[in-house]
Amino acid sequence: MNKRANTKFFISLHFIVMVAVFISIATGLRMSLVSYSHWTWLTSILPSGQLHEIHYISGLSLTVCIAAYLGYRFKYQHHFNKSYYHQWVNVFGYAAFCVAITTGILLWLGAFSTWLTIFHYVSALCVIVYLVLHSLVYFIQLGRQLIKRVFQPRFIVLKLSVLAVLSVGTAGLFQIMNQYQAHVYTVHQISPDSLIQIDGVANEAFWQHADEALIRTHGGANFTFGATDVFVKAVNNPWETYFLFRWADSTKSLTHLPLVKQQGKWQVKQDGFHVFDEKTYYEDKFAVMLSNTCAAGGDNTVHLGQQPLKHKPKNWHGKGYHAALDGKTRDLWHWKALRTNDMVQADDNHFAKPASLQLGSRRYTAGYLADGKESGSYVMNWKWYSPKGVTPKRLPHDFTSHQDVMPWFGSSPYATENDDYKNGAMLPSVLYRSNRFEGDRGDVTAKGHWQDGYWTLEIARKNNTHSNYDVALTTGVCLWVAAFDHAQIAHTRHHRPLQLVYQGALL
Repeated sequence: MNKRANTKFFISLHFIVMVAVFISIATGLRMSLVSYSHWTWLTSILPSGQLHEIHYISGLSLTVCIAAYLGYRFKYQHHFNKSYYHQWVNVFGYAAFCVAITTGILLWLGAFSTWLTIFHYVSALCVIVYLVLHSLVYFIQLGRQLIKRVFQPRFIVLKLSVLAVLSVGTAGLFQIMNQYQAHVYTVHQISPDSLIQIDGVANEAFWQHADEALIRTHGGANFTFGATDVFVKAVNNPWETYFLFRWADSTKSLTHLPLVKQQGKWQVKQDGFHVFDEKTYYEDKFAVMLSNTCAAGGDNTVHLGQQPLKHKPKNWHGKGYHAALDGKTRDLWHWKALRTNDMVQADDNHFAKPASLQLGSRRYTAGYLADGKESGSYVMNWKWYSPKGVTPKRLPHDFTSHQDVMPWFGSSPYATENDDYKNGAMLPSVLYRSNRFEGDRGDVTAKGHWQDGYWTLEIARKNNTHSNYDVALTTGVCLWVAAFDHAQIAHTRHHRPLQLVYQGALL
């Protein structure tokens, strides 16, 4: 390779690196806004939609570019005169790239830690600084010649050729990554005669011998540094599968948007509920998602941004929606420490195609939908929500007893003449119509128990419910988890799912 071709190849590679870096930074910043608000002012110019795979591919492209650059430097000498400034800029940039790529790979593998996240974030910003400083060197040395070379027709052909070669390498790495997208977890079969009580205590003997998987989750509100480790066990018999989840949570939170009387009016006590992002007056929760495929971004159900779905409403909090756009349903079990725990159930929901907007509905949830039910549920104890005040639906018969929820038959319809409560009085916001879901929404049995800073949650479900909204439990199914620490939507998350492998026959 002669000097001229050498220089053109180097600048072509440099140009492609810049494109990959800015894609990585833009998608990474949007992903970070789910958990942190420091870049909210950029939300209007950041990309939206399904971004996880784009972020991974751009990171892989950087890895391939660096490998190509190392090969280039090993074989050829660079012909630019390197000043002291140039040398130190290169050292700074090489270090930033190495840290960004290494931490990114470790985070994808699931080796999460707070410091790892900080290093990945800071190194990514340092890469941007490096590209600016590094490009400045060549602009000073080449001046307008740099622009001419970049836009020469032959030079553009060379860039496209280099891009094609790098794309092949990136595609190869992406295929390898997909083969290891999930952690394989073996579900051992227990005797059909084994007895289990779904009580969140896990004192059955078979739990002591079951394999345990560790999922490091991060990005949730109120957890220490936003992270908590989730320990997972699972066993099955021919008819049902039993799951055991355990995660650290320093507080047992059962408060759920209580109604408080202030200045003669009832108001919902909240700190974010007006945009459906409550992080203070909310119960602890836990969610499990199941899918027959294992792609990134929660199997492509995460759509980031304020309006990531075309022709659908904007979301109030600016973080995004859950929806399945490929026509396949993802199963979602949503356990709630106040609303469903005493039912000994998890709310059986699903992700599907975005629903139509319902007139009169304040909150649009896109593809996050509840399974059908025959009866049973809970409702909020207000007629219509407003940050300025609400009117309760019902008042308790016995106000002196402490209640986290209000039973329907232990209360009466609200009437102004009966509202003699003084300022400072509080009412539950959760109104039980019955004590269990009946029908498709009640397929998941679940009970949680909090002790010594940990929640332990036992879940049981039939291997096959034959519901169009449920995923049958069988070999190949992938599982994701999310923990909520008295937060409405600000849950923890992880990149790679568990892929279940069953032993023995299933019915």
